[in-house]
Order: sequence, then structure tokens, then C-alpha cells
Amino acid sequence: MKRVHIAATLLDAQLALDTLASVGIAAHVFNANAAGATGEVPFLQAQPEIWVEDDTLENRARDTLAALRDAPAGADRACPRCSEINPGNFLSCWQCGATLPDQAC
Repeated sequence: MKRVHIAATLLDAQLALDTLASVGIAAHVFNANAAGATGEVPFLQAQPEIWVEDDTLENRARDTLAALRDAPAGADRACPRCSEINPGNFLSCWQCGATLPDQAC
């Protein structure tokens, strides 16, 4: 397993995990339960970390997360499966989880 991301919050970690899952990369969040201790224990650096199962997918996972971080908001898009409107920076539908079409489409 390889660490590919350190998240600021548990919510950010879950977004990263969901993004990787949407492109078929199996990953796990570590330090999820320790994050609540940050601040109470001054020496503890317990930010949530994302680790990929397959070491060979490390670069793909990093690139995917970088694209998510750097993506412009763009126009809202309708989901091809359920027709739910999603913000332009979403890669998958928040309602049903379907992959959204590229911005260029």
C-alpha cells in the first residue's frame, strides 16, 4: 500500500476516497478515528491519510486527486443516469454515484 494524500479533515478524506473509487482505485482512510484527538494532544499529528491498495496505481491516484483539487468549478451538469443537477467540479453524481460526462462534452 502507498500513501497518496493527507487530508485536512475527515470530510476531505472521504471526498478523496470517493473520487478514487469512482475511477476504480481501491483505497483506504487511515487516522480517521485519531483526527478527533488533534488539539487535545499537542504532539499528535493525526490528519486523515489516503492509501491505495495497489502500489502500481499510486501515480494515477495522485493525478486523479490533483485534477480534483485543480478543477475549475465549471457549469452545473445533469447526471446521465438520474438527471440530478451536480456542480461542475463533481466527477460523479452526488445522488446516484454515476460518473458524470466530461466538461468538454
